[in-house]
Amino acid sequence: MNRFFYLKLALQNLKKNSKMIIPYFLTATLFSMMFYVILALSLHSEFYGRTRGVMLSLGVGVIGIFAFIFLFYTNSFVIKQRKSELGLYNILGMEKYHISRILFYETLLLALVSITAGICIGSLFGQGIFLLLVKMVGDLPTMNFEISFDSIKWTYLLFGIIFLCTALFNVSQIHLSKPIDLLRSKSEGEKEPKTKWILTILGIICLAAGYYIAITVKNPVDALLLFFVAVILVIFGTYFLFTAGSIALLKLMRKNKKYYYKTSHFVSVSNMIYRMKQNAVGLGNICILATMVLVMISSTGSLFIGVNDLIKREVSKDVEASFSSYYLEVNQAVDKNIMNYLHDLDMTDFTRNYSFSLALKLQDDTLIPKDEDQTDYSDYYYVYFSTDDSIDLGDHEIAVYFDDGTAPKNLTIGTQTYQIKYNSDSLENGSLDDMFNYNPGYKGLVYIIMKDEKAIDEMSKSIDLSHYGYVNWPQYNYAFNCDLSEDQFTKLQEDIYHIIHETTDQFDNLAYGYGYSVNFQAFVRQELMEFFGSFFFLGIFLSILFMIATTLIMYYKQISEGYDDVKRYEILQKVGMSHEEVKKSIHSQIMIVFFMPLITAGIHLMFAFNMIYQMFMAFGMTNKTMFASVMVIVYVIFSIFYFIIYQLTAKVYYKIVS
Repeated sequence: MNRFFYLKLALQNLKKNSKMIIPYFLTATLFSMMFYVILALSLHSEFYGRTRGVMLSLGVGVIGIFAFIFLFYTNSFVIKQRKSELGLYNILGMEKYHISRILFYETLLLALVSITAGICIGSLFGQGIFLLLVKMVGDLPTMNFEISFDSIKWTYLLFGIIFLCTALFNVSQIHLSKPIDLLRSKSEGEKEPKTKWILTILGIICLAAGYYIAITVKNPVDALLLFFVAVILVIFGTYFLFTAGSIALLKLMRKNKKYYYKTSHFVSVSNMIYRMKQNAVGLGNICILATMVLVMISSTGSLFIGVNDLIKREVSKDVEASFSSYYLEVNQAVDKNIMNYLHDLDMTDFTRNYSFSLALKLQDDTLIPKDEDQTDYSDYYYVYFSTDDSIDLGDHEIAVYFDDGTAPKNLTIGTQTYQIKYNSDSLENGSLDDMFNYNPGYKGLVYIIMKDEKAIDEMSKSIDLSHYGYVNWPQYNYAFNCDLSEDQFTKLQEDIYHIIHETTDQFDNLAYGYGYSVNFQAFVRQELMEFFGSFFFLGIFLSILFMIATTLIMYYKQISEGYDDVKRYEILQKVGMSHEEVKKSIHSQIMIVFFMPLITAGIHLMFAFNMIYQMFMAFGMTNKTMFASVMVIVYVIFSIFYFIIYQLTAKVYYKIVS
């Protein structure tokens, strides 16, 4: 026998089964390309060890794990459709060992060509992908994509292992099955599944629990802690309801005589009931993947779009500096020397204030500090104390601005009681939310204007902060716009640090230390753009991965369903159904089956809104309207993509059954 006989036979089989093999091959090629590119970017000399490199490394792990699971999963579709073909080989005299050799050569050819093609395509388009990432993180496009031999090695290794596992699985299917079972595998029917009420009820409970957690969470900390709990509950609830609940729904449709006893509905509903056990898992997978795409693009896109608002909240002007100490005399000495230094600096929009901030709860007109073990701030205000020379205040008089409209007449803070001279829920120069960067998990914002620095100092010392959790002292804040290069800012920063150290060294026997900072908006922008830009880039990349998976599941599902249905529809046409009636029946079935995951994914996204928004607030993102808008736009775009895939796969199904 020609030693290339099995290799030639493997090539012929791949060509003969091209309708199933080509999508599988293209998916393996795209997955290997994406894995190679992300790994090469994470190992890039300009990225490695930085925020963007760490983010991309997470993407490498996700893509690797997902590629292993999904390629193994889709391989099962292919081998199932080919069982009768392989059984025929066995009946005609070919031993299982020889069939295994053919399958091995097929897998080897697919592996070598798809992995090599993926790496070549990745190298070809790597520069464009690299420039997109550089643009998103805010760098100048002065660097080039680096072809990494380590990335090539690991891509061949990972996908080689994946293909080896699929080959072993395929061979095991041959050796564990009898020839007659292989030959008849495609003609095996399924018994009508029973309505599994326990699974249905369990699915409802899991889904209801996940939804309840998502809509009732009230602060970022709880949202971060409970997110994965809610996700797992929703995933299990989805699978249980698609597996058991869909059967119950179809049987209810069958009981509805007005709906059921129509030609198209009768055939499609009956057909789906008998094979819903197989459909349910695929539909559940499509729903979960669709939800992942929607959540990922909506969240990472919103964070990227809102990064400029966050930058302004973090550092509102080009330069911001602060100094804090327990001692008023130290604060004033440092302030005097810093003001002398800044006097000769060419700057605009200069602001300076003396401030103090705490988490305080209002109880009987008394502001009480939080305990260090307190993590839920929903009953606490973020209280910001400052001075304002434009407001005339006497001793123990304050101006108070509550953003929720609270209006006490007097206020006790620590051991001091103050008469409220002015009370409002707004400021002349804008809203409180625009002025301060604070954790939105608080009940609200309170802005308190005091007479002078001494009044703030006395008030801060009268509060018992022994159980507050961290040191908090009054501080001087400076902010201004100034056209500085990075080197000039570094010098300014060093000068201010030198002034602070030189001034504080003049005070002996200080029981407490001090704190200080000097921030440059350009540096903050670079850091935040690097993080959120990398995050959005990774979200886009992974969403493409999941959309490819969704498309392939839908395609294989239509092929699998088509080959299973072809004989049934031939019989129906022989007994009198026209082509048009067959087409209506197909349309009815596909509309029910394939739009169910999209609608369910939309419901999941709607209930997830509050929880994702709470997590956004941990990043300082508070624009709920923007997030809702992005989510709606993403859902509409994804629905259009989903509809296009539906149209294409429906045509494939119709060609098979016609």
